[in-house]
Amino acid sequence: MQIFLALIIPLLLLGVVYLLIILNKGLPLWMERLANNSGIFWTYGVIAITLLSILKYFSNN
Repeated sequence: MQIFLALIIPLLLLGVVYLLIILNKGLPLWMERLANNSGIFWTYGVIAITLLSILKYFSNN
C-alpha cells in the first residue's frame, strides 16, 4: 500500500497534468503565472524546510 501511495499516485497526477497541457496546447494562464514566480516559492520553501528542521531538532533534545 505504501508503494502505491509513494509512486503510483504522483505518477498519475503528473500524467493528468501532462495531458491537460497537451490538450490545451500550452500551459494554462494560472500555471504561467505560477511559473513566473517559481523562484520566490523555492526560496520560501527552502527557508521553511530549514526552519522546521531546526525546530524539530531542538524539540527532540
